[in-house]
Amino acid sequence: MSFDGLTMRRVLDDIKHHFVGHRVKQVYQLGDHDVLITFRQGRSGSLLLSASPHHARLQRTEERQETPMQPPMFCMLLRKHLDNAKLERITQHGLDRVATLVFTKTDELGDPTEKRLIYEGLGKDANLILTNTHHTVIEALKHRGPFDGSERTMAPGADYRFPSDNRIDPFDDDALKEALSTRAFNAPRDIITTFTGLSPLFGEEYLHRLADADDPLTTFTQLRDEINPSLVEGDKTAFAVYDLTHIRGEKRTFDDLASLLDAYFHERDRKAKRKQKAKDLEKFVKRQIDKRQSKQEHLAQDLKKTETMDKDRKRGTLILTYQHLIDPGDRILRCVDYETGNSVEIPLEPTKKPAENAEMYFKRYKKRKNSIPHIKRQQRRALRELAYFRLLETQIETADLSDLEEIRDELVELKYLRARGKKGMRRKEKMTTYTDDEGVDILVGKNNRQNEKITHDIARHHHVWFHVQNAPGSHVVVKKPLPLSETTIRAAANLAALHSAYRDASSVPVDYTEVRYVKTIPGKERCFVRYTNHKTIYIDPDREAVKKLTRN
Repeated sequence: MSFDGLTMRRVLDDIKHHFVGHRVKQVYQLGDHDVLITFRQGRSGSLLLSASPHHARLQRTEERQETPMQPPMFCMLLRKHLDNAKLERITQHGLDRVATLVFTKTDELGDPTEKRLIYEGLGKDANLILTNTHHTVIEALKHRGPFDGSERTMAPGADYRFPSDNRIDPFDDDALKEALSTRAFNAPRDIITTFTGLSPLFGEEYLHRLADADDPLTTFTQLRDEINPSLVEGDKTAFAVYDLTHIRGEKRTFDDLASLLDAYFHERDRKAKRKQKAKDLEKFVKRQIDKRQSKQEHLAQDLKKTETMDKDRKRGTLILTYQHLIDPGDRILRCVDYETGNSVEIPLEPTKKPAENAEMYFKRYKKRKNSIPHIKRQQRRALRELAYFRLLETQIETADLSDLEEIRDELVELKYLRARGKKGMRRKEKMTTYTDDEGVDILVGKNNRQNEKITHDIARHHHVWFHVQNAPGSHVVVKKPLPLSETTIRAAANLAALHSAYRDASSVPVDYTEVRYVKTIPGKERCFVRYTNHKTIYIDPDREAVKKLTRN
């Protein structure tokens, strides 16, 4: 991967410059793998430590992070030991992707204490370990027992041991000079098997530059010492602390490593976290849709059975009329239907008397007759819930992390899902506001809560409401009265189309009207509405046009 020991060396220089000497303000755990530490009076940004098996790194970040309402146990323990602690120093273990952050604070008795947060960015084995001054493990983000196939135990009470690496340190100039003069380096693998802390990307860049140079040592040291953060997006996307000359593609350079790492990792992390959360909700919603569709089919069959209820009433009446023809033990009554004049056969229970057989048919008739209102109520409810879950299905496809959390909270409130952990305060809706080229604000609801709040609480009666025609989608409100310019109408209609089930269609019909003409539907959630006095615009959804809008 691109985040090797050399990159970590430069990153740690940046972190030391910004955070050493400052006290911890708060600790957050952003997911299963990521911890964020903010500092009091810090110069800029926060410290992110990611033990992700795919995106492991340690960095200063200036991106806003979505923090969970309920901190996990590991986060609570870090807060206990690191709250208001001072970051004294940071060291790197050789040129490996292992760093030790030393924190000091006074305990409850006023005595000074020291804790060490050790970060290991070792790919799939990445980890965060909190130890005391004697390197006894207090807790680890990922536990490893003595029988897990690992050489090192990571569990409370175990002795922490740094990973071993016998390769050459590329900053040891004497060893470097000897290696380059006595060994052949024909492939990137030769570089990474000889030197510690270097990635295949470094090997590729070194060999590429060496092809146009005469001195291997000078070429190597210049590349090793170069600080020119760059990101190349082409056949493959890669970043490095040095200029990447061997990869073709669109190149971007950055003033510092924090900006580079934010540009490369932040969107990937956000998409990965969103994908996991969305996957869970998608599976749940799909199950609910399948259940309602199945229920609709069963209810339709039950309703069809009621079509024969008059036949049961007729049978009961005929049994009473012709009971004199029934002998004990008869299984069938053969008689003439006095209404049609046709001969009929009526099955009988041989153990029952004629009156009891008639009562059996009358009871079946009453049961089916009385079930009709209940079946129709169930059909209406199943149809309403089916529409609701299909709406959620559409919303999940365009929701970001905070929107997904709100959708989950909504499902918990409606008792479709169980609450996780302790019951806390209701999460505040995070509305998305776009501003078009004319400076007009456009609100977009990403879930039912937001749709409800935008339309019924935030919007004024003279604002203009947009929604795709006859399909699930977001409520979009332009915070301006009619008449609207074509620019604003097209921007709002485009947002409504992109946040709907028609996002991949063309010539999507979008209705718009004043908010005063939008009304709730009795018996349904407030996000379901009916509207009048509307006009319609047909638009091709354009994602690039949305990217040009200012988003808050």
